[in-house]
Amino acid sequence: MRFHGLDLNLLVVLDALLVEQNITRAGERLFLSQPATSAALARLREYFQDQLLVPNGRKMVRTPKGEALIQPVRDLLIQMRSTLENRAEFEPAQSQRKFVLMASDYVCTVLLPQVSRRLNELAPMASLEMIPPNDTPRETLERGNVDLLVLPATHLGDDHPSLTIFEDRFVCMTCQDNPLVGDSLSFEQYKQMGHVLVRWGMQRVPSMDEWFLNRYNFERRVEVITNAFSNVPTFLPGTLRIATMHLRLAQQCARELPLKILPVPWDAPTLVMAIQWNRHQQHDPGLSWLRSLIVESAAAMPDV
Repeated sequence: MRFHGLDLNLLVVLDALLVEQNITRAGERLFLSQPATSAALARLREYFQDQLLVPNGRKMVRTPKGEALIQPVRDLLIQMRSTLENRAEFEPAQSQRKFVLMASDYVCTVLLPQVSRRLNELAPMASLEMIPPNDTPRETLERGNVDLLVLPATHLGDDHPSLTIFEDRFVCMTCQDNPLVGDSLSFEQYKQMGHVLVRWGMQRVPSMDEWFLNRYNFERRVEVITNAFSNVPTFLPGTLRIATMHLRLAQQCARELPLKILPVPWDAPTLVMAIQWNRHQQHDPGLSWLRSLIVESAAAMPDV
């Protein structure tokens, strides 16, 4: 099909080329041979009267025109996909759709199992895929690589609709027989103890550390760094370490490990969790249904 002289099938190739900036990888992504991908690029260059991608050393880079096309092309493809998915009402019992969510293992532990159970009851042929947070969740959403972000509200932008789903608070956790602390914890004790932290992505900087530095000009003494919240408690038994954790996750871990939960010795911010979706999928019936399922599951969680 052509629109203003352009074969619309080439838009999918253009999107892959602009993102990958590599003919071979773009072809692999679309299951096209390298000659076929190169031929498509030649046709795109002719249509836009621009090289779009040019060699720069051993790699290819986008031209200014190619750079300007990235988001409009991605938005157009998302709108087209959303329009096609809106052809009929979403029927959960018949749907074989796969929903892709970006969520931390904390959310995967305290909320998404309940969502999965409800999905199994209501849409047994549908599926969930969870991918871990990266350094650019907003860009990942805008590229259409995920259906929903399930992240702290502070990690979301204003360009797409979002909805708060639940709140949690921070607590401290340490070994039950840690001789350095009793049933309470002072800020001086907290500062002197070794800490277990979570970091992920290329930046490797946890937001909580930024908050500490800005609020108290204090950098915690780090003894263990892991890439998953659910791993944190396993590094506490038999040590003098401490960790700052979400209460809901801490309560689950304390039922399985010899750990105790203590109030944080500082004015901790409330953790507000939210979901966000691409604005072009606002009326996608399947995503609307899934959002409602997540909201209902979150509302059924015990209060903290």
